[in-house]
Amino acid sequence: MLRSWVIYILSLLGAVAFFLFYKMWLSWFILLIVISILPVAILISVTCSMFFKMEADAFRKVLKGEETEISFTSFGLDAFPYALSLVKIKLVETMTGEVSMIRFLSQGNTTDSVIIKTDHCGTYRFTSAKVRIYDLFGLIFIPRTLEVAGEVVVLPTPCIPQAMPDLSGFKAKGLQKSNVPNAEIYDIREYIAGDPVKRIHWKLSAKKDMLMIKESQEETFGHSRLYLPLSRDRDKLDHYLGEVLFTSKYLLKHDIEHRIRVLPSGRREIAFDVASETDLDKAIIDILHMPIPEDLEDE
Repeated sequence: MLRSWVIYILSLLGAVAFFLFYKMWLSWFILLIVISILPVAILISVTCSMFFKMEADAFRKVLKGEETEISFTSFGLDAFPYALSLVKIKLVETMTGEVSMIRFLSQGNTTDSVIIKTDHCGTYRFTSAKVRIYDLFGLIFIPRTLEVAGEVVVLPTPCIPQAMPDLSGFKAKGLQKSNVPNAEIYDIREYIAGDPVKRIHWKLSAKKDMLMIKESQEETFGHSRLYLPLSRDRDKLDHYLGEVLFTSKYLLKHDIEHRIRVLPSGRREIAFDVASETDLDKAIIDILHMPIPEDLEDE
């Protein structure tokens, strides 16, 4: 913009000097053209700012280290296809709160692609864009703030933990009440009014001289637990996420339901029950949207 103003001022001074030394129709015409550039620039900037719009194509999931880009489409400048716009967008990583800026220069109705670094896991989100809309000459700009929302979720890559889990230690058997009649496993209790007569244990009732009931039971397995430590060190956090993802997939492959526990130091636990690949995907996405406290100490 400064360069455009320098060129314009020099052109204006040249036109004035030419008019003073050569007072003919040509000098009048040149001076008039140079003077009219400024109001024309203002008119173009104001008009473009009224109709300028932008959309983003940026709701996607990618793996850590996989190159991706966000596409921004500008439209509404059909009358002035050569108008310029300088776009600034704040990109926030939701887990650590780290902020980076996206800047690019666009011209007319076009689609601009910006590459996003995916060196670390997390969710990179933006909600608005600050745009300076210039005239054709780059002299005048009108600032606008547009609602342009999008996010890129960078998923962890599975990482084999140092110690593989022993599956025999992940199934904790227990018993719970069952609605299945005539189950092989059952408990005995005293008769309560309303219990079905067919469930009375007649032999034991005769021995105890009181009515006893068979209550069906079934085996159940307790939740295995995976603990995800949080860290503001991005390399450590990526490694922890990769280990949890690998272990969780390993347990699901062996039909073991489990729970992923996220427990920031001194804060309330957040747990995710995982019984399928869908549950695991949802848990990982939710974790990657989770802010990490700034005062968190690595354990």
